[in-house]
Amino acid sequence: MLSLIPLDPSTLGRLAAALSIALVAAFVLTPLVIRLAHRMDWLAHPTDDRWHATPTALMGGIAIFAAATLAVLFTGSWGSAGLLWLGATVMFATGVADDLWTLRPSAKVVAQVVATGLLIGAGYTFSPTWPVWLAVPLTFLWVIGITNAINLLDNMDGLSAGITGIAAAVLTVMALLAGVPAFAVIGLALVGATLGFLYFNFKPARIFMGDGGSLFLGYTIAALAIMVQTMLAPEGGWAVYAASVAVLAVPIFDTTLVTFTRTRIGRSVSQGGRDHASHRLVYLGLSERGAVLSLYGVSALAGALAVIYVLSNVLLFAALLAFLLAGMGVLGVYLARAEVYDTPEAPLTSGDGAAAPASADELPLLQRMVTWPTRAFGHRWKPVCGVAVDTVLVLAAFVMAYVLRFESGLTLSHEAFLAQALPLVVMAKIPVFYAFGLYKAVWRYAGTLEVIRVLKATTVSSLVVLGVLAVTFGLSSIALGVIVIDWLIVTMAVGGVRFGFRGLRQYVAARRTTGRPTLIVGAGSTGRAALRNLRSDSEANVQPVAFVADDETTEGRSLQGLPVYPRSEGLRDVCEAHDIAVVVFALDAASDDQIERDCREATRAGATCYGFVIGVMPLRAEEAATSVAISPEHHMAVRDGPTHGVSNQPQLYHLHQQAH
Repeated sequence: MLSLIPLDPSTLGRLAAALSIALVAAFVLTPLVIRLAHRMDWLAHPTDDRWHATPTALMGGIAIFAAATLAVLFTGSWGSAGLLWLGATVMFATGVADDLWTLRPSAKVVAQVVATGLLIGAGYTFSPTWPVWLAVPLTFLWVIGITNAINLLDNMDGLSAGITGIAAAVLTVMALLAGVPAFAVIGLALVGATLGFLYFNFKPARIFMGDGGSLFLGYTIAALAIMVQTMLAPEGGWAVYAASVAVLAVPIFDTTLVTFTRTRIGRSVSQGGRDHASHRLVYLGLSERGAVLSLYGVSALAGALAVIYVLSNVLLFAALLAFLLAGMGVLGVYLARAEVYDTPEAPLTSGDGAAAPASADELPLLQRMVTWPTRAFGHRWKPVCGVAVDTVLVLAAFVMAYVLRFESGLTLSHEAFLAQALPLVVMAKIPVFYAFGLYKAVWRYAGTLEVIRVLKATTVSSLVVLGVLAVTFGLSSIALGVIVIDWLIVTMAVGGVRFGFRGLRQYVAARRTTGRPTLIVGAGSTGRAALRNLRSDSEANVQPVAFVADDETTEGRSLQGLPVYPRSEGLRDVCEAHDIAVVVFALDAASDDQIERDCREATRAGATCYGFVIGVMPLRAEEAATSVAISPEHHMAVRDGPTHGVSNQPQLYHLHQQAH
């Protein structure tokens, strides 16, 4: 465990100067680069594989590089960063050349190899304690991989600059904790340069950084991570490398997601596309700003975990890292399901009922690797992965319970007990989870019954663990507090993974910014059901924005984040105030005359009225006003237009004719 060493006034001055100079320089230089870019026609024009819709200035990397370089020079940090900055300059020049003349991929890789060689020449490798034959290749793999990951991450306004700034801030803290303020100066130079540039790059962006900026930032942040971990390696062993990964979790996650999804359907990994994590979040319903800010949050959370490693117990860091990986796994699976391609996926396996290739050998090697679970287990690959994930969560929860129970630190006897007990904990809990059906449920639609199932499974499994450990080691050797804390953590972890898909879907749906503005008339049980169904149906093309109360108990309150207006305000006024296009009648009870009057008011404001029912014989449209909307036993629906015959699917009915 490390702690922040006292900093003398001179060092504090250098740190403040690095941040200030880079911030001011980037803020001043970026508008000048924008003018120059428009004069020289350095513009990024909209294309099918780009996200922006209007011509936007390029070459923002000039301002970023110049600002960071000025900060390093004026703070006297060139001596400790000479070869690093020489490599960064090589990457900046390579990126600018690519922006201007489009270099071959092989030429950019050669430049990255040269820049990484300069870093190695300065004495920084992935692990100074590992043999050269292992450390040097890993250094090349790390630096080139992160450089290209940051480059790929530059796919939406403000994303790459913001994520790099967060990572640089975390590395700055880690450098100070490691006692190397010279590295912290470099980190703050990057923080200032990215923040100053971000003012002009955040949506709506007036300038893009281009490859000149993304390759420079990617190389510098990857190199800085290696330099910091070199100072920390003697303190933490393997965990220091995991901490470096956590700092750059978002670019690594995004590159992994793109590689997996493109490879799985037979697309080239190197081709451009709107299938990055940020794009998928927008396709699922978030605004562009919302998607970028969400990824900022993930990056900050992962960075905080890296700082926890430096400040706290390595075992606690390992447990938290396992939870982070599980959470990002859930996010990855959720994002991978988003339909972002114009063409349908190629049929790779028969696990989903699709035709499989005649032989797995017909697939490229990487494609065989990413599709191995479905080819090996068919449609049962999900339960297999579920068992694997739960095993990691059970181990992490028990370790974390021990660390939290013995706050003063684990003794050698505690660690010895953990090593012997952990296999028994897994062997006791996983079969109980299986017996309670945790690997059979469809968790995307989990509800109250699944909550109860998880609680039963974790409670019984904790009791079984207590019994097994008592028989094996004796009851006196077991801290009952550990069992209680473990039950709490494993319940939250196992339940969180399973309900994570539903939670993500609801989070995204609640922040959807596309679709016709929709008003729900009725804030009772039927109105709440209406909101759930509308938010969960991506094809409905609606955006619920408010409720109108059907009784006084909900007036003036908030329901699921939406305001509830009193009926006395008048439906027409509410519709006009919010530019409502769709009015949904989801009343627990109402008179025919009241519905007719409300619908007439809504149509005069330009809205279309609908009534809803679910799970019953669909009615004709002209019957909906009197037979559907007012029935208290009926529930909300989402599909447009009446159909005939018995249906278990939600149905939506026009009330427009009745309004006339």
